[in-house]
Amino acid sequence: MATLYHRQARETPAYAWWRLPVAGVLTVVFYLGLSVVLIAGAAIFFAVRDDGTSIEDWLDAAGDLDLTRLDFFVLDMLGLVVLIPAVLLAVLATGPRPVGYLSSVAGRLRWGWLGRTTVMSFVVFGATIGGALAFDVVSGDELSLEADDTGQVVLAVVAVLLIVPFQAAAEEYVFRGYLMQLVGSWTRFAVVPVVVSTPLFVAGHAYELWGMVDVGIFGLTAAILTIRTGGLEAAIAAHAANNVVLLVLDALGVVSATDDSGAGPVDLVPTVVSSLVLLVWVEWAVRRHGIQTTREPIAPPPPPPAPMWPPPPWGLPQDVLPWAGQPAPVVAAAPVTPVTPVAPRPADALHPQTPPYPGEIDERWRR
Repeated sequence: MATLYHRQARETPAYAWWRLPVAGVLTVVFYLGLSVVLIAGAAIFFAVRDDGTSIEDWLDAAGDLDLTRLDFFVLDMLGLVVLIPAVLLAVLATGPRPVGYLSSVAGRLRWGWLGRTTVMSFVVFGATIGGALAFDVVSGDELSLEADDTGQVVLAVVAVLLIVPFQAAAEEYVFRGYLMQLVGSWTRFAVVPVVVSTPLFVAGHAYELWGMVDVGIFGLTAAILTIRTGGLEAAIAAHAANNVVLLVLDALGVVSATDDSGAGPVDLVPTVVSSLVLLVWVEWAVRRHGIQTTREPIAPPPPPPAPMWPPPPWGLPQDVLPWAGQPAPVVAAAPVTPVTPVAPRPADALHPQTPPYPGEIDERWRR
């Protein structure tokens, strides 16, 4: 059968139980190493600029995502972006599959599909978030731009557009990429990696109750998009569009993207609506454009070459070569043993050496 995205690591003859867990350990090691390099670079940057800001000031404010301090904001984003090379290097080091299968079932990041879903995602999140702001204005809330420095706003918007998509991609490669394929190597059922990865994604965000619920709804949506589309492109696009729209509005002083104090159940409406619309629209686009959603079956190894008789001269011992041109000796034909016909292998069957999932009975033990 064709292989779904979350099962790609398991349904291969080169699968070994230790590979993805070791890849997780290596991801942490590589991430720490890259973080040390980033911190060292930041320390040099602050020392050269010499404006009274030190590396300790950034570390104390890490995670605030304050767009009035673009240096801190960019460093915070880079601290997440380095997850991309960390996880890709870890999977590349442990194998067994090409690292491109962490991106999609096509073995690569499908740029055309990423661009299409990016446009769709910006339309959806722009409409829902903008609609929520319009509803607040109609309800009597005052909406105003609080940005005073136009140059600062322009720089902030440029920084958001340039770096936030990479931050979104980094989180998707970790939570919807590595983590879902790790859990998917333990079970065939897609609901398990979806259920496991979503709370872990929520745990990586420090919000209050309703903010965490909002993140959980988005994480669930991204996980479903990944499995239904056979890759990370739609989830990356949705994540990037959501973050960019909110942070651009933050740069303009319209909202505070990271402040969820005072949020309630009503504030979940934009996320619920955008998730439902995006799921339906992307599902339609997958069918409309024939997007590949499963990996093609891995071909079985070719059979060994049949023995040749008489053997060619280059296959004979040296002392036999002088007589290589003579006719082969007549050998009595061996009795022919009837061969039981073997049913042809279905075109969509898994590789014959694919190991069973935990809890499944290996067919070899049924005989």
